[in-house]
Amino acid sequence: MTDKPEFSRPLAVRRIGSDGTDYTVEATEEECQRVARRLNLPEIAMLRCRYTLHDRGRGVVEAHGALAARFMQTCVVSLEVFEDMMAGSFVVRFVPAENFTDSDVPDLEAVDEIPYDGQDIDLGEAAVEQFALDLDPYPHAPDLVLPPGLIMDEDEAENLATQERQTKKANPFAGLARWKGGNA
Repeated sequence: MTDKPEFSRPLAVRRIGSDGTDYTVEATEEECQRVARRLNLPEIAMLRCRYTLHDRGRGVVEAHGALAARFMQTCVVSLEVFEDMMAGSFVVRFVPAENFTDSDVPDLEAVDEIPYDGQDIDLGEAAVEQFALDLDPYPHAPDLVLPPGLIMDEDEAENLATQERQTKKANPFAGLARWKGGNA
């Protein structure tokens, strides 16, 4: 038995129809709190996804989603909590579990597939999964000023790499000296 997702909006595949349908899901305040705990966010104020769904036959449903969220994040540098917003679109394909195959070599260009059991797809959980994928893993507060030299641009990184290559060519024992504590 699986636990019910924090934000679940099941939809019967048979309700989609041959012409497709539009469907919007929005998390309640309580669901936002549970999703925030799951994703380790201080707060989610709003999580909404508008779907355009198309029945592709044999139980396969293609979903074009427009995701919008307003939430709080913690800056990885200053540990300051700040408000952030997200808006984006995505495409996923719901596939009956018995027809789902998980490839050993992922195709980064392919549409993501979500297996489902029974007759319902879960549009709420799909929205949460996409939101989690789109979150910045290293969020920075928008007004954060980093100390100079902490982050290099491409030119600075290339210059540093060139200097290191020249140093290695100039003294082949430099690495050994560093390894032995400078006593080579």
